[in-house]
Amino acid sequence: MARLGLLLGLVLFVSCSEDGDDVNNPDNGSEGNPTAVYITDSPVDQANVEAVFITVSEVKINGKAVEGFNKTTLEISSLTNGRTELLGNLNLKSGTTSDIVLVLSETDASGNAPGNYVRTSGGAKQELAAATEINLKDQVEIVESAQNEVVLDFDLRKSIKQEGDKYSFVSKGQLENSVRAVNTLKTGTVKGNADNASEAGSKTVVAYAYKKGTFSGSESNANGEGVRFSNAVSSSVVSKSGGEFEIHFLEEGDYEMHFASYSDDDQDGKLEFSGMVDASTASSLDLSGFAVEANSTVNLQISFAGFLGL
Repeated sequence: MARLGLLLGLVLFVSCSEDGDDVNNPDNGSEGNPTAVYITDSPVDQANVEAVFITVSEVKINGKAVEGFNKTTLEISSLTNGRTELLGNLNLKSGTTSDIVLVLSETDASGNAPGNYVRTSGGAKQELAAATEINLKDQVEIVESAQNEVVLDFDLRKSIKQEGDKYSFVSKGQLENSVRAVNTLKTGTVKGNADNASEAGSKTVVAYAYKKGTFSGSESNANGEGVRFSNAVSSSVVSKSGGEFEIHFLEEGDYEMHFASYSDDDQDGKLEFSGMVDASTASSLDLSGFAVEANSTVNLQISFAGFLGL
């Protein structure tokens, strides 16, 4: 009887301990939140680049590989203005992700090298890198009892550097800072129209979205990797014909917008920074601080007052 009583006590103790863990960690052992994983791109702004291709061999979130994923070669430069490519699905615990890993292959989906390359306007291929593993810095909140969509934003403007007529990926550390991850349930969009964009002439104007308070004049200077505006959350090229631009998948919060002009005056295939653009809005929205809310769109009507460097 004494042994039986001791055994029952141990069983009750273990049961109570497990119940206590479930109260403190309601998602413990539960991984039933369906999550789709997509990839998108913020546009590249090198004048001589026709397209950029990457080959993804594996995607992992919290150590779990995306289900049913096969090595895929993507024209990543075509996935702009909110366009995405589905990489696959998996179930995740609710809460904040611990790690997100994107693995690039040295060969393409057909087994041919290179797997990651730039195609220039002349049709030539330039390898960007061999196999590389990108450990994203961002953590994403997975929402319980919801269809989650995690978007990996591969910002080519920050990811590729040009030296002469040669292109390559930036350093591994900079590359990992160039790919961000968000849950679309927590993001909004900024759309704008510049009513006098044609006045830029041959200039290319790029719109940059910054978290409010994070922009400084030094952002226009190139960092050690040759990247300007490296702390911008995302960017978009302003259409020369209609003046439209779109920046998608911005996490809800306060932002500010800045505009810069570029040109290729020496016709070397590389856009050179011309200067900042003086911009204003006709609405009550302030370009130096406005809110982006989840599942909503901020519309900006822009007027360019001057193109510095023209």
